[in-house]
Amino acid sequence: MRLEQYRTLWAVIDEFEGELARSPHHSVDTAIPHLAELGYDGIELPFKLALYIGPEKLKTMLSQHDMALTLSIYTDGAFNAGDAQFDLWGGAYSGFTTPIPAEEMAQALTARAVEHENCEPTDKFESSYELAEESGSKVLQPILENHIASFKEQVASCYDMFGDRREGGLLTLVIGHDLRDNFPWATAAKYFREVLAWEKETGFVVAHETHRKRFLHSPWGIRDFLLKYSDIRPKIRICADYSHLNCVAEVDATDPVLNATLDFLIPNVIHTQCRVGYDHGPQVPDPRSAEWIQYMEGYEKWWDKIWKNQLEQGCEYTTMIAEHGAPSYQACMPGTGEPLADIWDINHWVQLRRQKRFEQMFGSEHQTSKLIVSETQGFAPETS
Repeated sequence: MRLEQYRTLWAVIDEFEGELARSPHHSVDTAIPHLAELGYDGIELPFKLALYIGPEKLKTMLSQHDMALTLSIYTDGAFNAGDAQFDLWGGAYSGFTTPIPAEEMAQALTARAVEHENCEPTDKFESSYELAEESGSKVLQPILENHIASFKEQVASCYDMFGDRREGGLLTLVIGHDLRDNFPWATAAKYFREVLAWEKETGFVVAHETHRKRFLHSPWGIRDFLLKYSDIRPKIRICADYSHLNCVAEVDATDPVLNATLDFLIPNVIHTQCRVGYDHGPQVPDPRSAEWIQYMEGYEKWWDKIWKNQLEQGCEYTTMIAEHGAPSYQACMPGTGEPLADIWDINHWVQLRRQKRFEQMFGSEHQTSKLIVSETQGFAPETS
């Protein structure tokens, strides 16, 4: 098994909050060649940002530098409607299904609650609940169909535009941001059953991300959902962004319940987003520093387990990015807006450290990535 390292364009180019993060680059024109020089295997960015930059331009640049691509898609519209820049993370696309507005979802959930309230109580609460859920889910059917259509359109377009890497194209996989955390389980189960069956039929590779605000937002929720709907568990492939699950659980990396739950998810993980969070937030200010290195080491144990499982499964390669992001994910000096640490350097340090760890774990018989040390990242990536 070989390690392939991709670099997120978040906090790298101006269209994607690079200026806020004080990135050394402003556009892909200089960023992609520099990332290639540093040894990255590819880049990761939202599908909508790829459309904004221009598919042909991206394809030409990536092909010139022998780099691959991973793309993220969002079924619920823009990642954060409060910031205009975040519109490039998703939202309405020209020629694509328009996402359902929050007001319509609120109305449907209210109607669903009424269905439950009108259901005759019985001594068998479970059957009574399921009866009400079947009735109440009908009001959510148009919303469910909207999310399914959005998912299929975007994933298919990603592969159509950039080509499947297994067939000579550039696209290694798509990262799916599915639904919202407010979706009822029964409705979510219908969604995942349909899109997973479609993935199998088309052969498209999608990693469904663990992320706050999305359906897969809670470690306990994901675990129990997959236990309840056991037919979904062996089919769903996961993008592990454990910083979100750590933050939702509000415990540190030593918590035995969180560790047991993440162990449960390991067989489903195919792509890892290596951002170090903590019990009160999704991103530590600087994982290299003495006060935060213990958090980094806690996450490394989780990431190591994923790699070991992938090797045991006979995976040809494993993919990852470091994903420390721009302010307000990154803490800043009060009153100045200056990040407390350089995001460009932090992410390269994390990727170097993971490369070294991969070599320690699996030895020279496994081909590893070829990152080189930059002039600026600092904090030698020692690991044990």
